[in-house]
Amino acid sequence: MGPGGWLVETLYRDLALSFEGRDKVLGEFLVKFTADRPGILAALSNVFADHGINMLNISVNRTQLLLHFIVDLTNSDSSLNDLERELRKFSFVEWVRYRVVEREAFMVPSMIMPTFRDHQVLILELERIKDLLANTDFRRVIRDLGSADSSALRNSNLSELVRMGQFRGLGRITLVERDGVITIRSCSELNDKHVIEELMIEYYTGFLTQALKASVEVVNKSYNGDCVSVSFKVLK
Repeated sequence: MGPGGWLVETLYRDLALSFEGRDKVLGEFLVKFTADRPGILAALSNVFADHGINMLNISVNRTQLLLHFIVDLTNSDSSLNDLERELRKFSFVEWVRYRVVEREAFMVPSMIMPTFRDHQVLILELERIKDLLANTDFRRVIRDLGSADSSALRNSNLSELVRMGQFRGLGRITLVERDGVITIRSCSELNDKHVIEELMIEYYTGFLTQALKASVEVVNKSYNGDCVSVSFKVLK
Protein backbone atom coordinates (compact mmCIF):
# COMPACT_ATOMS: atom_id res chain seq x y z
CA MET A 1 0.00 0.00 0.00
CA GLY A 2 1.30 3.44 -0.86
CA PRO A 3 0.81 6.80 0.83
CA GLY A 4 -2.77 7.28 1.90
CA GLY A 5 -3.48 3.57 1.54
CA TRP A 6 -3.66 3.55 -2.27
CA LEU A 7 -2.56 0.39 -4.04
CA VAL A 8 0.53 1.20 -6.12
CA GLU A 9 1.18 -0.24 -9.56
CA THR A 10 3.81 -2.98 -9.69
CA LEU A 11 6.44 -3.25 -12.41
CA TYR A 12 6.87 -6.69 -13.94
CA ARG A 13 10.63 -7.16 -14.05
CA ASP A 14 11.43 -9.35 -17.03
CA LEU A 15 14.57 -11.37 -16.42
CA ALA A 16 15.38 -10.88 -20.09
CA LEU A 17 16.51 -14.38 -20.95
CA SER A 18 16.50 -13.62 -24.67
CA PHE A 19 16.03 -10.69 -27.04
CA GLU A 20 14.50 -10.81 -30.50
CA GLY A 21 17.24 -10.00 -32.99
CA ARG A 22 15.72 -10.53 -36.42
CA ASP A 23 16.81 -7.68 -38.74
CA LYS A 24 18.70 -6.10 -35.84
CA VAL A 25 22.25 -5.73 -34.60
CA LEU A 26 22.29 -6.39 -30.86
CA GLY A 27 25.18 -5.80 -28.51
CA GLU A 28 26.03 -6.98 -25.02
CA PHE A 29 28.36 -4.78 -22.95
CA LEU A 30 29.92 -5.51 -19.57
CA VAL A 31 31.59 -2.54 -17.85
CA LYS A 32 33.81 -2.82 -14.78
CA PHE A 33 33.89 0.35 -12.67
CA THR A 34 36.36 1.17 -9.92
CA ALA A 35 34.03 2.59 -7.27
CA ASP A 36 30.30 2.92 -6.69
CA ARG A 37 29.60 6.64 -7.05
CA PRO A 38 26.49 8.66 -7.94
CA GLY A 39 26.07 9.40 -11.64
CA ILE A 40 27.96 6.43 -13.06
CA LEU A 41 24.92 4.78 -14.64
CA ALA A 42 23.68 8.09 -16.08
CA ALA A 43 27.09 8.92 -17.56
CA LEU A 44 27.48 5.57 -19.29
CA SER A 45 23.87 5.54 -20.47
CA ASN A 46 24.38 8.95 -22.06
CA VAL A 47 27.24 7.59 -24.16
CA PHE A 48 24.91 5.06 -25.75
CA ALA A 49 22.12 7.61 -26.16
CA ASP A 50 24.44 10.15 -27.81
CA HIS A 51 25.18 7.62 -30.55
CA GLY A 52 21.56 6.71 -31.25
CA ILE A 53 21.79 3.41 -29.40
CA ASN A 54 18.64 2.14 -27.72
CA MET A 55 19.19 0.37 -24.39
CA LEU A 56 17.04 -2.76 -24.03
CA ASN A 57 18.14 -3.87 -20.58
CA ILE A 58 20.45 -2.69 -17.77
CA SER A 59 21.65 -4.64 -14.74
CA VAL A 60 24.09 -3.64 -12.01
CA ASN A 61 25.97 -5.57 -9.34
CA ARG A 62 27.44 -3.11 -6.87
CA THR A 63 29.36 -5.82 -5.03
CA GLN A 64 31.18 -6.86 -8.19
CA LEU A 65 31.26 -3.26 -9.50
CA LEU A 66 29.82 -4.41 -12.83
CA LEU A 67 27.26 -2.90 -15.19
CA HIS A 68 25.63 -5.00 -17.90
CA PHE A 69 23.91 -3.48 -20.94
CA ILE A 70 21.89 -5.06 -23.75
CA VAL A 71 21.65 -2.52 -26.58
CA ASP A 72 20.24 -2.20 -30.09
CA LEU A 73 23.10 -1.10 -32.36
CA THR A 74 21.10 -1.24 -35.59
CA ASN A 75 20.98 2.53 -36.09
CA SER A 76 24.26 3.39 -34.38
CA ASP A 77 26.48 5.93 -36.11
CA SER A 78 29.70 4.78 -34.39
CA SER A 79 32.10 1.87 -34.65
CA LEU A 80 32.37 -0.47 -31.71
CA ASN A 81 36.00 0.52 -31.20
CA ASP A 82 35.02 4.18 -30.94
CA LEU A 83 32.21 3.33 -28.54
CA GLU A 84 34.52 1.28 -26.32
CA ARG A 85 37.13 4.04 -26.39
CA GLU A 86 34.56 6.61 -25.31
CA LEU A 87 33.32 4.45 -22.45
CA ARG A 88 36.89 3.91 -21.26
CA LYS A 89 37.53 7.66 -21.10
CA PHE A 90 35.75 7.86 -17.77
CA SER A 91 38.13 7.67 -14.82
CA PHE A 92 35.81 5.27 -13.02
CA VAL A 93 35.84 2.67 -15.84
CA GLU A 94 38.39 -0.11 -15.37
CA TRP A 95 37.58 -2.14 -18.48
CA VAL A 96 34.90 -2.80 -21.11
CA ARG A 97 33.93 -6.14 -22.69
CA TYR A 98 31.41 -6.53 -25.49
CA ARG A 99 30.05 -8.86 -28.13
CA VAL A 100 27.70 -8.34 -31.07
CA VAL A 101 25.05 -10.59 -32.61
CA GLU A 102 23.88 -9.59 -36.09
CA ARG A 103 20.45 -10.50 -37.42
CA GLU A 104 20.03 -13.74 -35.54
CA ALA A 105 16.53 -14.78 -34.52
CA PHE A 106 17.44 -14.28 -30.85
CA MET A 107 20.33 -13.19 -28.70
CA VAL A 108 20.79 -14.86 -25.31
CA PRO A 109 22.96 -12.79 -22.92
CA SER A 110 26.19 -14.61 -22.06
CA MET A 111 27.86 -12.08 -19.75
CA ILE A 112 25.25 -12.28 -17.00
CA MET A 113 24.00 -15.07 -14.73
CA PRO A 114 20.90 -15.13 -12.49
CA THR A 115 21.89 -15.29 -8.82
CA PHE A 116 20.35 -14.65 -5.41
CA ARG A 117 22.59 -13.83 -2.45
CA ASP A 118 25.56 -14.87 -4.61
CA HIS A 119 24.07 -18.32 -5.28
CA GLN A 120 23.23 -19.48 -8.79
CA VAL A 121 19.49 -19.94 -9.33
CA LEU A 122 17.33 -22.00 -11.67
CA ILE A 123 14.41 -20.04 -13.15
CA LEU A 124 11.08 -21.80 -13.70
CA GLU A 125 7.67 -20.41 -14.60
CA LEU A 126 5.13 -21.22 -11.90
CA GLU A 127 2.87 -22.98 -14.38
CA ARG A 128 5.57 -25.62 -14.85
CA ILE A 129 5.49 -26.79 -11.24
CA LYS A 130 1.77 -27.56 -10.89
CA ASP A 131 2.36 -31.30 -10.97
CA LEU A 132 4.98 -31.05 -8.21
CA LEU A 133 2.63 -29.57 -5.61
CA ALA A 134 1.43 -33.02 -4.53
CA ASN A 135 5.00 -34.12 -3.86
CA THR A 136 5.85 -33.87 -0.15
CA ASP A 137 9.57 -33.45 -0.81
CA PHE A 138 8.90 -30.50 -3.11
CA ARG A 139 6.60 -28.87 -0.57
CA ARG A 140 9.28 -29.33 2.07
CA VAL A 141 11.77 -27.50 -0.17
CA ILE A 142 9.38 -24.53 -0.43
CA ARG A 143 8.82 -24.52 3.34
CA ASP A 144 12.57 -24.66 3.99
CA LEU A 145 13.03 -21.80 1.52
CA GLY A 146 10.65 -19.64 3.54
CA SER A 147 12.50 -20.50 6.73
CA ALA A 148 15.88 -19.68 5.18
CA ASP A 149 14.64 -16.34 3.83
CA SER A 150 13.24 -15.39 7.23
CA SER A 151 16.43 -16.29 9.08
CA ALA A 152 18.52 -14.16 6.71
CA LEU A 153 16.52 -10.98 7.40
CA ARG A 154 16.96 -8.73 10.41
CA ASN A 155 14.12 -6.22 10.08
CA SER A 156 11.64 -6.64 12.93
CA ASN A 157 8.70 -5.24 10.91
CA LEU A 158 6.80 -8.39 9.90
CA SER A 159 4.66 -6.60 7.30
CA GLU A 160 7.87 -5.65 5.50
CA LEU A 161 9.58 -8.99 5.99
CA VAL A 162 6.81 -11.01 4.34
CA ARG A 163 7.32 -9.05 1.09
CA MET A 164 10.26 -11.36 0.52
CA GLY A 165 7.68 -13.72 -0.93
CA GLN A 166 6.97 -11.11 -3.61
CA PHE A 167 10.60 -11.23 -4.67
CA ARG A 168 10.35 -15.03 -4.78
CA GLY A 169 7.49 -14.76 -7.28
CA LEU A 170 4.43 -15.14 -5.06
CA GLY A 171 2.67 -11.99 -6.30
CA ARG A 172 2.17 -8.59 -4.65
CA ILE A 173 2.24 -9.30 -0.93
CA THR A 174 0.44 -7.49 1.90
CA LEU A 175 -0.17 -8.48 5.53
CA VAL A 176 -2.93 -7.87 8.06
CA GLU A 177 -2.56 -8.97 11.69
CA ARG A 178 -5.63 -9.11 13.91
CA ASP A 179 -6.56 -11.02 17.09
CA GLY A 180 -3.59 -13.35 16.86
CA VAL A 181 -4.29 -14.23 13.22
CA ILE A 182 -1.87 -13.23 10.46
CA THR A 183 -3.44 -12.92 7.01
CA ILE A 184 -1.11 -12.71 4.03
CA ARG A 185 -2.60 -11.67 0.71
CA SER A 186 -1.05 -12.23 -2.71
CA CYS A 187 -2.37 -10.40 -5.78
CA SER A 188 -1.33 -11.09 -9.36
CA GLU A 189 -3.23 -11.22 -12.61
CA LEU A 190 -0.48 -13.42 -14.09
CA ASN A 191 -0.61 -16.51 -11.90
CA ASP A 192 -2.85 -19.50 -11.24
CA LYS A 193 -4.45 -18.73 -7.86
CA HIS A 194 -4.51 -22.38 -6.81
CA VAL A 195 -0.77 -22.77 -7.43
CA ILE A 196 -0.05 -19.56 -5.53
CA GLU A 197 -2.22 -20.70 -2.61
CA GLU A 198 -0.31 -23.96 -2.21
CA LEU A 199 3.06 -22.24 -2.49
CA MET A 200 2.03 -19.55 0.01
CA ILE A 201 0.96 -22.14 2.57
CA GLU A 202 4.33 -23.89 2.50
CA TYR A 203 6.54 -20.82 2.11
CA TYR A 204 4.87 -18.75 4.82
CA THR A 205 4.53 -21.66 7.22
CA GLY A 206 8.31 -21.92 7.16
CA PHE A 207 8.78 -18.15 7.08
CA LEU A 208 6.49 -17.32 10.01
CA THR A 209 7.66 -20.24 12.13
CA GLN A 210 11.22 -18.97 11.83
CA ALA A 211 10.37 -15.28 12.22
CA LEU A 212 8.09 -15.71 15.23
CA LYS A 213 9.93 -18.64 16.83
CA ALA A 214 6.56 -20.35 17.18
CA SER A 215 4.49 -22.88 15.25
CA VAL A 216 1.68 -21.67 12.98
CA GLU A 217 -1.30 -23.34 11.34
CA VAL A 218 -3.50 -22.37 8.41
CA VAL A 219 -6.98 -21.38 9.60
CA ASN A 220 -8.51 -19.85 6.46
CA LYS A 221 -8.03 -19.50 2.69
CA SER A 222 -10.01 -17.25 0.36
CA TYR A 223 -10.07 -15.73 -3.13
CA ASN A 224 -11.07 -12.23 -4.20
CA GLY A 225 -10.55 -11.35 -7.85
CA ASP A 226 -6.84 -11.70 -8.64
CA CYS A 227 -5.96 -12.07 -4.95
CA VAL A 228 -5.40 -15.08 -2.71
CA SER A 229 -5.46 -14.74 1.09
CA VAL A 230 -4.09 -17.29 3.54
CA SER A 231 -4.60 -16.82 7.28
CA PHE A 232 -2.27 -18.30 9.89
CA LYS A 233 -2.83 -18.67 13.61
CA VAL A 234 0.17 -18.51 15.90
CA LEU A 235 0.21 -21.48 18.26
CA LYS A 236 1.28 -20.83 21.82
